[in-house]
Amino acid sequence: MIDSVHISDSTIYGPAWSTPPMRALFAEQNKIKGWLEIMSVLAAVQAEFGLIPVEAARQIEACHAHIEIDEAFLCEASEGFAKTNHSLLGIINALKSRVGSQGGEWLCYGVTVQDITDTQTMRTLVRVRDHFIEQVCAIERILSALAVRHRDTPMCGRTHGQPGLPITFGFKVACWLDEVDRHRRRLVELGPRLCVGQLAGGVGSLSSLGPKALALQQEVLQRLGLESPAISWTSSRDRLAEWLNSLALISATGDRIGQEIVQLQRPEIGELSEGFVPGAVGSITMPQKRNPEISEHLGTLSRVVRHHAAHMAENLVHSHERDGRSWKGEWAIIPDATLAAGKALALLETLLTDLQVHDRRMLANIDASRGLIYSEKVMLALAKKIGKQSAHQKLYEIALRVDRQGLHLRQALHKDQSITGLLPTAEIDALFDLGSCTGHCAEMVERVIASIDLSGQSS
Repeated sequence: MIDSVHISDSTIYGPAWSTPPMRALFAEQNKIKGWLEIMSVLAAVQAEFGLIPVEAARQIEACHAHIEIDEAFLCEASEGFAKTNHSLLGIINALKSRVGSQGGEWLCYGVTVQDITDTQTMRTLVRVRDHFIEQVCAIERILSALAVRHRDTPMCGRTHGQPGLPITFGFKVACWLDEVDRHRRRLVELGPRLCVGQLAGGVGSLSSLGPKALALQQEVLQRLGLESPAISWTSSRDRLAEWLNSLALISATGDRIGQEIVQLQRPEIGELSEGFVPGAVGSITMPQKRNPEISEHLGTLSRVVRHHAAHMAENLVHSHERDGRSWKGEWAIIPDATLAAGKALALLETLLTDLQVHDRRMLANIDASRGLIYSEKVMLALAKKIGKQSAHQKLYEIALRVDRQGLHLRQALHKDQSITGLLPTAEIDALFDLGSCTGHCAEMVERVIASIDLSGQSS
């Protein structure tokens, strides 16, 4: 049994930090298999360009087709790394004994570690991006249905944690949806910048790949499903910084939605709650607890991604044509951040699918404000008579009286002769019509829904 150190590798806790599809993409065996595939394609093209023997290329291709990256291979490669302290030479030597007499001599001819590893990283992230676009689209469909269903469901709009004015729950959801759709568009737009390989040699000059190096580069990367860069990017890591920052934005939205549910699930508010799974336990000491576990974990995952994005921003600063301080850090943070973001998207989809909306409690909380939630509307009506600033001061004084005396705002207005002398009783009562107090929330919900187009989701 292999000891696990990183939480995502834990037999017990790993599923809370990654998803099976993402783990498979970043698993060590699959990563090394991907490196060997790149070496195989490289050798085939180099043979066609007359740089290496055809038989060597054939042996490398055969090795890629049949090799098993098993424990024996990994142990041998590990020993080679410990002996040489070189990132790839231990693996090359382990392959050399398995490739064949000629093939082993021509592995990675004229290329460097970053040519292999950067190209595999980009191939992996292109697949991840496609998967994430599908996940984001699924979340958008859930949010769209939720926004339509609750287009006119009134609730307290809150600022600074306090009730402010009435809104609709559909409006809140449409705000989430609008934000998530921008993330989808960013992922789509990122495609051309992400789908670029690396094949440039030791310092990026392609000096080792012959007079037709640029044509060779294009052919190799095309066969691997990637575009050729205009120039080496061994020291230009902005593509990867953009990827991690995109993940930081996406996961932060998940955190924002989760935090909103954490707050609104509090029993004293009780407007939303996570779907309950029988058997789930909130506390081993307080049996009654039903904690918003998914919502909280979205915050944990988002913090991981955001901190890795900050680390990646540090890696943008390189010395000369290659800098191990910056580049090697990517090996730790890119998989970790991508796994966490993938899990966050999966959890967000589950959270929104099973979300429980307590619309009666939303109405009860509006009523619990004792009419103060309508104070802006009263102030604006009064402003037409005495001016906005004077109306604000008057409503401020009445609101203090409502708090002190435990009154309803409408009751306080009816008792105040300075108000009734300006606003007839019927007009005061009309100001407390909830249906007319949510502004243009419903119209904006419809605008957001109309703007969402998932037909070309991954174009």
